[in-house]
Amino acid sequence: MTTAMATATTRKPKYTRFSQQQLWATRPTLTLKFTAKLTAIVGLVCIALGATTLVGVMGLREIRHRYDDDAECAQGFFPTAAEKEAKVSYEGAGTTCEIEIEAPRSLKGPVYVYYELSNFFQNHRAFVRDLDYYQMAGSKESTKLCTTHQSTADGETIKPCGVQAWSYFNDSYAVELNDAAVDIDSSGIAWPSDREYKFGSYTAENLNTDAATRGGAPIDGPVRDDEHFVTWLRTAALSNFRKLWGKIDEDIPKGTLIRVTIENRYNTYKFDGRKSIVLAENGWLGGRNLALPILYFANGGICIITCIVCLILMKSVKKED
Repeated sequence: MTTAMATATTRKPKYTRFSQQQLWATRPTLTLKFTAKLTAIVGLVCIALGATTLVGVMGLREIRHRYDDDAECAQGFFPTAAEKEAKVSYEGAGTTCEIEIEAPRSLKGPVYVYYELSNFFQNHRAFVRDLDYYQMAGSKESTKLCTTHQSTADGETIKPCGVQAWSYFNDSYAVELNDAAVDIDSSGIAWPSDREYKFGSYTAENLNTDAATRGGAPIDGPVRDDEHFVTWLRTAALSNFRKLWGKIDEDIPKGTLIRVTIENRYNTYKFDGRKSIVLAENGWLGGRNLALPILYFANGGICIITCIVCLILMKSVKKED
């Protein structure tokens, strides 16, 4: 009995400074002098980062053109007077139009092609939750997560279901540079992690196949391989957003005549939305977006103001002493 007790393992951890939480630590005293120094350092660092990112962003160039209100694009979008009054196109054929832009500045390739939507609330709660994640990933058993567009009028299952999939953007673009057609490469525009883990390799069923009830585009081939659809399902945080359509692997010199042939099918007129096409450069920070430098400058400014307040308080304390 004594031998067995002696050889029994113990649950007591080995004594170390780490296991006993006796590691070295410090707790600085936030005096006015220390706070002034700290906020000054943080503020200067943030302002320096803001200036660096601003230079990087402002160096990027882009060309943007709104086309939904273009006369050639809008004319005939609603075939009948009744459809124009209701802002609904029952056939959903849309219009084909051309826009011409003379490049006001040169763009260095690869040039990224985006479509931009305004007044479209992908972040609305009803829109975000109307999606069956398990079905989208390829599960054969429905979990009934969709609240709309689950089946057709004939009772056939719609797969993938929900308003997110149903509203899939279906305008398309073809670009010519100085009357020479160029390829828009749409491979690799979606996040690899989205394609790998969120979307399954299965064929869509009954999605936007009925013209009278169509919300957007059908899905070509396996769901995972339609990268425009995968990009559409990455929900935008704001009501004005851009989504990548493809890229042109060549430079666009200044003065180039850019002709874009547009299949204008997506009905934004119903909710007073706006559609634009954007040709843009990308840099080490991504696209031309001022949000990051503005945040750096704002944070740096708050820190500098805090530093100044601390210095004023220090002087007033010294005078009282």
